[in-house]
Amino acid sequence: MQKKITLLLEKMEHADLILIGIGETFASEKSLEYVEAAYRNLAKMLEGKNYFVITTCTDRKIESVGLKKERVVCPLLEESDQETVWDIYLKWLQGTLHKKLLVLELGVGLRYPDLIRFPFEKTVFYNQRAELIRIHDKLFQLPVELKGRGISVEENAARLFACAEN
Repeated sequence: MQKKITLLLEKMEHADLILIGIGETFASEKSLEYVEAAYRNLAKMLEGKNYFVITTCTDRKIESVGLKKERVVCPLLEESDQETVWDIYLKWLQGTLHKKLLVLELGVGLRYPDLIRFPFEKTVFYNQRAELIRIHDKLFQLPVELKGRGISVEENAARLFACAEN
């Protein structure tokens, strides 16, 4: 597991921008004991980085770990501030083209594929300098169109990030 964490840290260090998608498996029962530590460690890893986080977790646990509020959006929450943050995200995303973009998918399944999974694949496909790291205990496979520009990690994403104390 330490080898995977080292690889993640290395990729994050060399990226100009980091796009993170946090999926519903972060709220699954087998992830709950790891979630708080995972969010804290993710926040530490992102310090000083240009990032954006999209999550489908509606439990709001991510809000208390020190990430910039204007850099975290949950499209499933029907609140006016989320709509504003979504607009900020879309503008930020436009600025990622032709830049070294690291795209991290953490526990993103197929419950809402049109919010994270499919748009992230499309973003990496069009930005030839982008790379996707997909971490999921079951749905870790990458599409053939991204061959050589992605890494699949068969692991519980919350557990992996919970162990990423650095």
